[in-house]
Amino acid sequence: MALLTTIYANRISKDSDFKLSDFLPHEASRELSLEEAMEAWA
Repeated sequence: MALLTTIYANRISKDSDFKLSDFLPHEASRELSLEEAMEAWA
């Protein structure tokens, strides 16, 4: 259910920056790899 909610929220939102952990607070967020972090900050 949280996955569907995330997809729906990202589809209708102007910002579209919702993550699964926003709707599933007890699930730990995945750590970024070094490459992913570098790409995000570039």
